Amino acid sequence: MQPTREADALAADAVDALDEAVAGLVHAVKRAARNPAHGALPALELAGLLAQGERRLGELATQRGVCQSVVSRQVGELEARGLVVRRPDPADRRAGLVSLTPAGRALLDTAARTRRRWLHDALDPHPDEDLQATVRVVRALAAELDRRPPSPVALSEGQS
Repeated sequence: MQPTREADALAADAVDALDEAVAGLVHAVKRAARNPAHGALPALELAGLLAQGERRLGELATQRGVCQSVVSRQVGELEARGLVVRRPDPADRRAGLVSLTPAGRALLDTAARTRRRWLHDALDPHPDEDLQATVRVVRALAAELDRRPPSPVALSEGQS
């Protein structure tokens, strides 16, 4: 059975509405991250990658999609704040390994609690059933998009 034009239009409207909603959500999260209280967002993102354990600078750069010099500068800032430590890689003395300090782990824990509280407060007015349905749809969409090849649209434009 072939979909009608009306059904196609409704589906297109739903896709457009979802795209707009996701863009709005991303914008809100980025706006919150630009809050002066969250000025260390790139550092927190980097520290988050280190939460699973020690990493090489090059690996961190690849995971973040930035140049190694950017990660090296950010690691230097974190190191100066006592949040990470560097050491030579025993397998390759030319490379360095970076890991979180206890203070770095504590900062990540605090940031995670703050983020959860912020989201909880924003979601509190909505019924649990709506939230559960939203989680199911977003997870299914993320899984489906992960299975597909990247969009031909340059999604990385403007990233450094």
